[in-house]
Amino acid sequence: MPFLTLGGATLRYDRAGAGPTVLLIHGWLGNRSFWERQITALRDRFTVVTVDLRGHGDSDHPEELLVGAFHRDPEALVGELGRDDIALVGHSMGGVLAQRLAELDLVEAAALITPAPPRGITVMTWQLAIRQLKYLPAIVTSRPVRPSREDVRALVMNRVPRDQQDEVIDRLVPDSGRAGRELSITGVAVDASRVRCPLLVVAAEDDRFIPAKTVARVARRYGVPARVMPDHGHMIVLEPGWQELAGIVADWFATMPARAANQPVAP
Repeated sequence: MPFLTLGGATLRYDRAGAGPTVLLIHGWLGNRSFWERQITALRDRFTVVTVDLRGHGDSDHPEELLVGAFHRDPEALVGELGRDDIALVGHSMGGVLAQRLAELDLVEAAALITPAPPRGITVMTWQLAIRQLKYLPAIVTSRPVRPSREDVRALVMNRVPRDQQDEVIDRLVPDSGRAGRELSITGVAVDASRVRCPLLVVAAEDDRFIPAKTVARVARRYGVPARVMPDHGHMIVLEPGWQELAGIVADWFATMPARAANQPVAP
């Protein structure tokens, strides 16, 4: 069980398989266990590394966190692993962290799965705004956010079979209100002109948390197409049909376009 100490926090990470290294970064409220199905599909072709960002899973849980603290965790892990052949897969919040690391030129390629958008592209929809109102005091005052099971089912579990939803929800953790504010209100700054590595951007047709049209704007920001997966919601990484996503990611890494191919355009 490898650990990494960074800025006073101890982070838990795992690795499996052999071959080029792929680092999987989980989303807000999540932890490395949400990648368990993707690991089984990728480890035959890659060394797959998963990490619990600080405040999640088996890593240390500081009281107040911002997105900047989260992005330093995979940045340090990239340094620990050696950056020569590392690719990233980021889901949800992990998707915007992957954009930040790509901006810093720390990885060879990045796959953004239903990613949180960078500053300038709002994630807010009327459906999300209505459900987020009750959490606004915690978000504004940087206190932990604990979404209700009903809200989680409606926004992110709508394509997870009902008989599996409770087990998935039980693995969620209270998360940083400050990070939630950055993700949903103020935005996370990413300079698209500095993102030169190849990007794969995947949206889910029935995503109620980060809708496909929002993900399409993220893709346009970097001048790449968005691949929209039908019959999927936000938790595409573990929904029925997750194998197709794993195959798309694995095949893309194996045949990805040349570095510096992205041509950023207006969102």
